[in-house]
Amino acid sequence: MIVMPTFKTARFTLRPITMKDARDVHAFASRDEVGPRAGWKPHKTLRDTKTYIQQCIARAHNGKPGVYALEMRDTHLVVGTIEIHAYVEDYKGDVGMVLDPEYWGQGLMEDATRIMMVYAFEILGLMRLSYKHFPNNFASKRLREKLGFTFEGVKRKSYKRFDGRFLDEVIASFTDEDYHDKKADFEAFKKTVEVSL
Repeated sequence: MIVMPTFKTARFTLRPITMKDARDVHAFASRDEVGPRAGWKPHKTLRDTKTYIQQCIARAHNGKPGVYALEMRDTHLVVGTIEIHAYVEDYKGDVGMVLDPEYWGQGLMEDATRIMMVYAFEILGLMRLSYKHFPNNFASKRLREKLGFTFEGVKRKSYKRFDGRFLDEVIASFTDEDYHDKKADFEAFKKTVEVSL
């Protein structure tokens, strides 16, 4: 089973998702502007969300990193999720995230993704972390540029969405060498994060 520490910043906690999060997750996963940006169908019912969370938990018990819930520390609401998927042990993974639109533009996902980068390279021991997004997702483009992921190209018609549409995917990466080169920045950032098992 993969180690999934809990990470706390001044504003939020990243912790493994649980079934107790279903109502909070459904509140944003059911919104039309959330799922399609990440390639999945908006949740229609609470049962859809519970099924999704069960899959997340099962994955964490099958030797793969699970999904983290982003819980605000002031309200204790879960307003987003972040994960490392397409995981290959000791080698690579993809970072993926969604956030309630009410919390866009507040820098939450910048910090959460930076935490996942620390998790990927220091705890999971990965060599490569990929960041993929659709070309028209300009918020994701800005985020991956801000975090220093290297643009590698566009895979044409590489993703089949829930509605049958084929979409291009922008691909960028961050490697263990990149992480080493920016180690001082990550060490400074880590001082703002509390980690516990």
